[in-house]
Amino acid sequence: MKIAINSKLCLKKRFVKAKCTVCIDICPAKSINEKLEIDNNCINCGLCLSNCPFEAITGVNYPAKSIQQLIAKEEPIKLICQKCQSDSMWPCLGFLDPTLLLAFVFSNKDSNREVIIYQEDCRTCNDNIAQYLTWIVKEANQLLSPDKKRIVNSKKRFSGVAPEGNSRRQFFAQLWGTSVSTVQNLVFPSSEDVHPIPRRNLFMSYGGTQRISSSICNQTTFKTLVVGENCNACGVCSKLCGTGAISSVAEKRGLEIRHKPALCNSCYVCVSQCPQGAISLRPANSLKEDTVGRVKMPVCTVCGKVYQPLGNTRVCLDCMQKTKILSF
Repeated sequence: MKIAINSKLCLKKRFVKAKCTVCIDICPAKSINEKLEIDNNCINCGLCLSNCPFEAITGVNYPAKSIQQLIAKEEPIKLICQKCQSDSMWPCLGFLDPTLLLAFVFSNKDSNREVIIYQEDCRTCNDNIAQYLTWIVKEANQLLSPDKKRIVNSKKRFSGVAPEGNSRRQFFAQLWGTSVSTVQNLVFPSSEDVHPIPRRNLFMSYGGTQRISSSICNQTTFKTLVVGENCNACGVCSKLCGTGAISSVAEKRGLEIRHKPALCNSCYVCVSQCPQGAISLRPANSLKEDTVGRVKMPVCTVCGKVYQPLGNTRVCLDCMQKTKILSF
């Protein structure tokens, strides 16, 4: 098992209307089918890991512990794949994404660490990966202030031993003294033993929201919520949001809807599940929480009271319950 999909986290498994095909579409080997089964053609590139909105995909060769080891020291982070340096921790650098790169930058005491990606050989190996790495570096640097563009695509071929924090030998050497079960779980893991890389949590824990410029543009990593005129204040979006990015507060005659772009993972559950089709997402201009809608609540067609509807209902809950009682 190289790659595993956790059905408890997978968007497609959890929501029927959420027709998420991110992992299927991005796989360069076309090894993931509609049933989310992964065949032996998988090249272990990590692209499905880095693009899954709910971090539902894990890889044996991409352990979360390796990231912890990488950021433990203060020096620049140098990222290299196994094909360029056989002792490297990672088979491919497709597991990277903009939020993880930003977390690397912010993870030292100065919150301004240099991150170097050695991808010169990627084009001869897999051009899809090469293009993706070029994009994530540009995207992450776009989110940094002009004087802190610390992520570099190296034009040089890597030579020498794997950098500290990248080395498989060093990673396993540090396991000496740990329990036998810990070593066994890392070397021969089951799908339950492999934990996803907590990308967004790392970004948040290193103060990503505060360190990103107050005004951002020309980026697609962070989204903001747009509430359309069709919204009927049902609040389904905030109830279903799995990251806490959407919240709603019932006021006297309406509903205030708030959104935190830093927590939004662009899963589009709110968009697909909105009964009114009133929600969309667009690139955020700021990571600050903002009020994205103040919507009047409807009036019950039976009793005339203002109420918060359940989906498309036009009758308040009290009248619905009375109707059910009277029907018996």
